[in-house]
Amino acid sequence: MKKRKKLGLALGSGGPRGLYHIGVLKTLAKHNIPVDYIAGSSVGAWVGAYYALHQDIAQLEELTSGNKTEKFISMFEFSLSGGLIKGEKLERLLNEWLKGAKFSDTKIPYRAVATDLKAGIPFVFETGKLAPALRASMAIPGAFKPVAYKNKILIDGGVSNPVPDDIVRQMGADVVLAVDLNGVPQGKDMKNVKIKTISETLKTAINILCYHLAIATTRDADIVLRPYLEKYASWTDYFLTNNGYEAIVLGEQDTEKIIPTLRRKLKG
Repeated sequence: MKKRKKLGLALGSGGPRGLYHIGVLKTLAKHNIPVDYIAGSSVGAWVGAYYALHQDIAQLEELTSGNKTEKFISMFEFSLSGGLIKGEKLERLLNEWLKGAKFSDTKIPYRAVATDLKAGIPFVFETGKLAPALRASMAIPGAFKPVAYKNKILIDGGVSNPVPDDIVRQMGADVVLAVDLNGVPQGKDMKNVKIKTISETLKTAINILCYHLAIATTRDADIVLRPYLEKYASWTDYFLTNNGYEAIVLGEQDTEKIIPTLRRKLKG
């Protein structure tokens, strides 16, 4: 009997845009395509951790799109150095949602990626409790205080490896599906770009920078989903509206389109 090829899922950084990841997982589950390995950066680390632990997409969607009061309260822990928010309350909230789980508890092999600020390279978590790893992986520079871990100072994984397809390849994946949330406007979407102010210019420049970094870090992927999700990138909109559900639907629709190609690659 021919051995089944193993699928690795690399879930990228992108803040509120991470709801798109849930649509991807929904569609893979709908088509009974098993995920054998998962690695994530920033919000991708959170989505990947919960799915690797429970495979409960409904609850993952609820925690990621809802529970906004709890999340907002966890931000009220101001820091005087390194970042505006300490992140300790957020870690406790994550640990509560994950019920204190460790990497060894996940049903799907899983890795979380952060960035070693002193060494200037990615740092990959693969042991210990999940919550501290997620806190480090999601420590957005400036917003959250960097996380001291052993002799390292860690920040958001998106700074160095926004879509860790190389990690799932190293874990043993034969086929890698990368989900990059850092798409920039193309064609008709260009009309939505505003560059009238300094902040708009800087924002657009940073988006382009993230886009090209993500391009460079998805070279090992067999299939890449790279949507333009700027409409869902605002944390203000995330807390005040429900438009994140649209990002989930987009994830479902885009993944549906690549299912035939994915099946062919898995069959070899």
